[in-house]
Amino acid sequence: MSEQEGKNENVTKTTAKEDKKTSLAREIWEWVYTLAIAIVIAMLIKGFIFDIVRVDGSSMFPTLVDNDRLIVTKLGYTPKQGDIIILDSEYKNREEYFDRLAESKDKEELSSFEKFFAQSSMPSNLKKKYYVKRIIAMPGQTIDLVDGKVYVDGEMLDEPYYDGLTTSIDPTVEYPITVDDDCVFVMGDNRTRSKDSRSSELGQVPFKAILGKSQVRIWPLSDIGLTK
Repeated sequence: MSEQEGKNENVTKTTAKEDKKTSLAREIWEWVYTLAIAIVIAMLIKGFIFDIVRVDGSSMFPTLVDNDRLIVTKLGYTPKQGDIIILDSEYKNREEYFDRLAESKDKEELSSFEKFFAQSSMPSNLKKKYYVKRIIAMPGQTIDLVDGKVYVDGEMLDEPYYDGLTTSIDPTVEYPITVDDDCVFVMGDNRTRSKDSRSSELGQVPFKAILGKSQVRIWPLSDIGLTK
């Protein structure tokens, strides 16, 4: 083999190694890029279209029980009377926290960007805590509790999901109550074991605190079906 041929062979081997490294780097980059896109899409779907939540407790018994898994739709949901919804029980307290924070910075209101970063230093008791409840009354409707029955706008509410008595659970809450604009009045189906709008601690639920509507129970497998 001539000296020139040896040089050409070395150049060819070097080029092949470089091409292999470049190809591997490109393959890794494409894999990372694809994974990043998939994660972003999954986060968007989970954040804006639907979510899966776990029932914690017995406040919706017998309709739902502890550890049931539900598919919750978010996108385009408009609250309706009778719907089973998932709500953020700490929404009101968190907004008050943001208001105090804005006041300390001489601002009328925090931007969405500021609220996002403020959550990292927020007290743990103000972070999102999900409740599953049923909408009993809509904005402008008047709710009353008479002889253990629920009345909405003067008519007794038909509640096939509950056959017990519904009573007040908070002596500071007076009836009848007219539901505020952009709010709903909610209760759990298990009235004796539910902290809901009958309590001043939760009260009427703003639309902004509603995360979505429970559509389907997917666990346990023996109870798969629509939730209503």
